Amino acid sequence: MKKIFTIIVTAVIILVIFVVGNVAEAEKTIKTLSGDIYVIPVKGVVDPGLARFIERSIREANTERASAIVFEINTPGGLIDAAIDISEMIMETQIPTIALVNGEATSAGVLITISCDKVFMVPGSTIGAAEPRPKEEKVISYWTSKLRSAAERTGRDPDLVAAMADADIEIPDLIQKGKILSLTAVQAKELKLADEIVNNRADVLKHLSLTDKSVKELTPSLAEKIASFVTSPFVSPILLTIGFVGIITEILTPGFGFPGIIGLISLALFFGGHMIAGLAGWESIVFFLLGIIFLLIEALVPGFGVFGILGIIGIIGSIIAASVSIEQALISLTFSFIASIIILFFIFRFLTRSKLFDNLILSLKQDKDSGYKVSAENQTLLGRVGTTITPLRPAGTAEFDGIRMDVLSEGGFVGSNKKVKVVKIEGSKIVVREET
Repeated sequence: MKKIFTIIVTAVIILVIFVVGNVAEAEKTIKTLSGDIYVIPVKGVVDPGLARFIERSIREANTERASAIVFEINTPGGLIDAAIDISEMIMETQIPTIALVNGEATSAGVLITISCDKVFMVPGSTIGAAEPRPKEEKVISYWTSKLRSAAERTGRDPDLVAAMADADIEIPDLIQKGKILSLTAVQAKELKLADEIVNNRADVLKHLSLTDKSVKELTPSLAEKIASFVTSPFVSPILLTIGFVGIITEILTPGFGFPGIIGLISLALFFGGHMIAGLAGWESIVFFLLGIIFLLIEALVPGFGVFGILGIIGIIGSIIAASVSIEQALISLTFSFIASIIILFFIFRFLTRSKLFDNLILSLKQDKDSGYKVSAENQTLLGRVGTTITPLRPAGTAEFDGIRMDVLSEGGFVGSNKKVKVVKIEGSKIVVREET
């Protein structure tokens, strides 16, 4: 029970420090002079972390009555939901908004760009190729409707932007059916999707007669950068895998060591990042911790019962609640479960036999006063038969002639009060086999 308490308390402390630190860092940026030009970078993948940063930036610009907001865009796209959230934030503000495309505005970047009042493009920049994934009819229809709506609200050709997402749309002399539209800066200006072609931000301010205004460049906080990183569909399942492997390894081995610490940090990054991105609340953390507690309770008794089922439901439910979508959650869970099984098999099949594994585990003190025998005397146990005090999963405790010893089962699970025989001594490790 002491190990359970340690795991839970450590996890909560890590999460509180992570989230509170983000709040403090975000709040301290709310002091600036009114009337500034706010520059917000929209770079890299469009994800919930970026959406949270833009939300904070627009809120600050609104509070300080900024003269204008310039979104410097260079993105290959990203998640549709995050792009829609950003688009709505841009169109809701009363501050003039300007998109400066310097590179590419692809996929989700198209919606963000056309949501602005003015669009400027640097020579060599492109905009388009906004076909969604998966390419299902309902997804394409929904995404195209959002593009059309934004174009109509900002006075741009809705058919033009719809052709960037729907291959069934044909525009004579521009794009054939079956193709996805993508435009250069020159083409975008000719088709009135872009207002002007400029060389840099200074040209934008000059064109809009805003050169007399101060410029404030905003950047994501460290916590927002972490949130953007960990909410990536590629990073999230890896963090879950590391977390699962670390926690399970910690539960199945004596002491509290490196695997448990790494597992807790990985899970704290996963849930903390999703909380900062606005995807998860504290209820997700509570469900996850309850799931862990139920599984730990299940580990104390042989077999598999209601606590095990509740534990699995709690963990799966918390991850689904914290994820970008159910689909992404299922992908992350499937990957992490399969990867965890493979890694755990490798750990307990091979690494437990190496000295490296001993160095990763902070062992409990085992002296004669506690009823343990020192490792120098372990060799005398070879071939002796004892009784398990706790279940072996595969680690646990067995008693030999009234003396308790930490042991590892040679096979799988061994229940408590079972006869076991010492079949191997490897340094401080005592390997046992159930007597049949």
